[in-house]
Amino acid sequence: MRTFSSVIAVMVAAGAAVAQPVIDGSISGDNYGNDRSVQQVQTQFGDNFSELNAAYARIEGGRLYLTLTGNLEANFNKLELFFDSAAGGENTFSGTPGNDGSGNMTGLTFDTGFEADYHLIFRRGFDGSTDRFDVDYAVLGTANASGYFDIFGGSTEGSGTTGTGANSQPIEVGYDNSNTAGIMGGTGAADQDAARAVQTGLEISIDLADLGAPAGAFKVLAFVNNGDHNYASNQFLGALEAPQGNLGGDGFGNFTGGMNFDLNDFAGNQYFIVPAPGAMALLGLGGLVGLRRRR
Repeated sequence: MRTFSSVIAVMVAAGAAVAQPVIDGSISGDNYGNDRSVQQVQTQFGDNFSELNAAYARIEGGRLYLTLTGNLEANFNKLELFFDSAAGGENTFSGTPGNDGSGNMTGLTFDTGFEADYHLIFRRGFDGSTDRFDVDYAVLGTANASGYFDIFGGSTEGSGTTGTGANSQPIEVGYDNSNTAGIMGGTGAADQDAARAVQTGLEISIDLADLGAPAGAFKVLAFVNNGDHNYASNQFLGALEAPQGNLGGDGFGNFTGGMNFDLNDFAGNQYFIVPAPGAMALLGLGGLVGLRRRR
């Protein structure tokens, strides 16, 4: 009779053999499994213009695969991604290195227990001569930052790859703007089933070495900001609780020219967890473990 440890080994090996996601801006066929976070509040930044419906993540082959379903308006609004994935970090955003004008967020305080180490910025729009999709990568608290422009080659949608600079390995990016469903516009409670039904949005693949080579679980915060990094929407993952309008620069929806509110003032955690690679491989085996323990 096959031993329990053998069953575990076979199932982990089978999980390891699952194909890597295709970076095309869709979770379809990519075996992401359950969402890591789902939206709780409707968007006040424009239904199907700027909305975050749900977050999905996998670790495969030493890379993080991450999808945020929804839309990012083609007006150079920012999709901000912060990673707490290394020792140390910033619980209050220092504004360093300040690439892409992100210094306007100096003073933003994250939830207790979240200390940001890395920052990615995504934006899309027409710059007066061409459509483009741009990516910034920064190591917070240092001078290390790199910007990559028009990675889709004259389009605001598609698939592309950054170069290297502050990041040691290229970052793969896909964006699909076809979502026309999801959470709807407003400040009320989101339909979470509708949010989970959305399959398209921003998808990335980044080498774990460029996130501090985390061996265990780590935390991610995503939110939609305006073009100057100083007027936050109500679209966060982990999600804010409804009813909730845009946070703006002061947490109350006002424009202040900066951003210095404290996320501890809002219920819940405005971040989600990406489990350790081994833990992800074992997801779904809890029932087997419990069965073994009862024998």
